[in-house]
Amino acid sequence: MKTNLNLFINCAHRGASGHAPENTLAAMQKAIEMGAQMSELDVQQTADDALVLFHDDSLNRTSTGSGLLWQKTLDELQTLDAGSWYGEAFRDEPIPTLEQVFELVRGKMKLNIEVKLHGHEREVAKLVVDKIKAANFADQCIVTSFGHEVADSIKALAPELTVGYIFDHTQYSDAVFAGPVDLLSANYWLITEDFMQKARTAGKQVHVWTVNDKPTMRRMLEMGVDAVITNYPDRLAEVVAEVKGQK
Repeated sequence: MKTNLNLFINCAHRGASGHAPENTLAAMQKAIEMGAQMSELDVQQTADDALVLFHDDSLNRTSTGSGLLWQKTLDELQTLDAGSWYGEAFRDEPIPTLEQVFELVRGKMKLNIEVKLHGHEREVAKLVVDKIKAANFADQCIVTSFGHEVADSIKALAPELTVGYIFDHTQYSDAVFAGPVDLLSANYWLITEDFMQKARTAGKQVHVWTVNDKPTMRRMLEMGVDAVITNYPDRLAEVVAEVKGQK
């Protein structure tokens, strides 16, 4: 059940986060330059209902801010530097809005919009759907979440969107194959022939995360996954080219 390489998706993780600060415009631009067909990103709802790219609940690790993101307004967040923690070359890289990323990548790279849940959301499913529709981006993105109820809500609000569950071994059960979503975004440790067979029987795409070494990338292609999410899309592009060259 090998991957059809003509349909395979090289998906950057938080942008090309092995080469630039995660969830920034710089990382998205680098992913485009490295040949990624898609980039995963994390969106969170701010205190004033903007959607911004950020992974952690806390601002401390990847910005010059401190405290909890959900307590901050967009104006407050846009005064922060989200790049210098990674390297001096990225000083003053801002925390971007989802709309800014839409404009950067439109026509160049699709997006996997992961909805991060910090426990203080207000109608976040509707907010995500509204932003995607306002940007006319529905055919250029997928939406995923560890919050499977939120994923179900997004699919119900916008059946035309491609929506998926994210999970690791702690959330994995056969129930994931029966949900109303289109794809399963699984930790690569979970991928077995049995898993792939169940996914195909259920009509689900399979995306795997986060794979950064070439041997595991090759193994995922052997298993037949539809997309690999990686911090190093350049490395994955090399593997795909090598496998194509062997055929």
